[in-house]
Amino acid sequence: MRVCCAAAVAIVLATPALAGDCEAWKAGLSQEEEGMMMTASICAVDRPDDLLLISCGGEEKLGLRFLPATGDDFPPKGDMNYRASFVFASGELSAEISLRYEAMDGAMTATPRRNSDLVRVLKSAGPLTITDKTGVLPTETFDLKGSAKAIGKVEKACYS
Repeated sequence: MRVCCAAAVAIVLATPALAGDCEAWKAGLSQEEEGMMMTASICAVDRPDDLLLISCGGEEKLGLRFLPATGDDFPPKGDMNYRASFVFASGELSAEISLRYEAMDGAMTATPRRNSDLVRVLKSAGPLTITDKTGVLPTETFDLKGSAKAIGKVEKACYS
C-alpha cells in the first residue's frame, strides 16, 4: 500500500517543476531528507502529477526518482521491496534500468553513474518515454527540453 504522508507532499511541493509546468526541465534547490539539494525536474506531458527528478546520488552517480501518481494498490501485492525493469528511450537512444520502490514517497528510484547510457538518454533531445517492462505502470512521456542544462546544474552542484 502506498504511503501518503507529509514528507511526500513536502518533497513534491519543493520540487522546481510543479504540475502544469511540463514543457521544460527546471533546476533549483529542494528540501530533501539530506537537506537542501540541487534538483532537476520535469512532469509528464500527459500526466502532470507524475514527476521525474534528478539529484546528487553519491560518488559519480546521480539520484533518479520517478514519481508516478499511483493508487493505493501500488506497489503490486503490497511488496515494499518491489523492483521492476524500465526502459528509458529517446529517439534512437535507450537504456534499461532496474528501479526500486521507496515507500516514503512512492518513488521508483535508481542511482545511475553520471557517464551511463541512462544519463545520455536523459540529456538527449526529443521526447523521453519511460516504459515499465512489467506493464504495471503505464508508459509515460516527458519532454527533454532543457534537460542537459538542468542536469548539468545538478552535476556542477554535486561534483564541483
